[in-house]
Amino acid sequence: MNHNDFFEAVKAGNLKPCYLFEGSEEYIKAQAIARLCGQLLPAGLEAMNLTELENPGADELIAASETLPFLSEKRVVVVRECDLLTTAKKADDAKLEAMKTYLGRQSPGTCLVFAVRGKADARKSLYGVFKKAEAIVDFSPMGDAEAANWAMRTLMTQKKKMDLNTAQKLIFTVGHDAALLKQEMEKLIGYAGEREQIVDEDIDAVCVKSLECTVFQMVDAQVSGRSGETLRLLQAVLEGGEDRFMVLAMLLRQYRILYHAKCLTEERAPQASIASALGLPPFAVQRTLSQARRYPKARLQAAYDYLFELEFRLKSGRTPQEGSAETAMFQLEGILNGATE
Repeated sequence: MNHNDFFEAVKAGNLKPCYLFEGSEEYIKAQAIARLCGQLLPAGLEAMNLTELENPGADELIAASETLPFLSEKRVVVVRECDLLTTAKKADDAKLEAMKTYLGRQSPGTCLVFAVRGKADARKSLYGVFKKAEAIVDFSPMGDAEAANWAMRTLMTQKKKMDLNTAQKLIFTVGHDAALLKQEMEKLIGYAGEREQIVDEDIDAVCVKSLECTVFQMVDAQVSGRSGETLRLLQAVLEGGEDRFMVLAMLLRQYRILYHAKCLTEERAPQASIASALGLPPFAVQRTLSQARRYPKARLQAAYDYLFELEFRLKSGRTPQEGSAETAMFQLEGILNGATE
């Protein structure tokens, strides 16, 4: 199940005796544990009925799980980074067998949660126990639509509103990581003050931009002939510690999108179909199409081909990374202006 399914199960009180939480979205994982504790543990007695263990031995885990709840029907035991679920080292056979046996007969008064950072190792024997019990909760990063809806719901709890287009702009600007989104939304709440509605201009004013968003702005400046702004944005990204190779990879992606947008436009594809085919958020589609219309298809293809070849040379060591991004921006400007024709 995914984390949305888990939250629904918590809300309905339909909980399993044990779970495995896996996936890279640590903020929502922490929220899930907090929500589970809020559902099972009496207010004010959480500390008395919650035990958190770091890669415990079998005896330690069993002792914690068999401890009777204090003035509560349930207790929660959270096991973090159990080596029986990761590739860190070879499993201790005695520990493995003891835990597998216990999970088949654990105390009904305990909800046991195994939480690992990132993905657990599906090859591990203990993983199969959770899979058979259908007790694995996936905390993979949210997609665009899910992240936008999550942002709107989160702001509503703070008595603020944001329409869908603005939420999509927030996701494109900041990224999908829930912890970072929460941090940026707190800034937006403070910036808005007494105003209820969060608008696009608020995001532009206070939010830290992701590399994807910055590269989008960089290409927008370049295709609009604003060379000075292009270089300023590039310099800011590099000074911020971004790897040149990553910047070039994002440039390649953006010019690939521009080229395909041009092709689809010439084929008279509907705007909605273009957005779906290129994986663009609705608010960015019109801007992308405007960028693509500025140049002939041949020049956009030449820019894309240049970046593709540059990536190959960098990966093969034929071109050094140092100075590669800066040189690429000058080369792209020449290609777009027809200097290489």
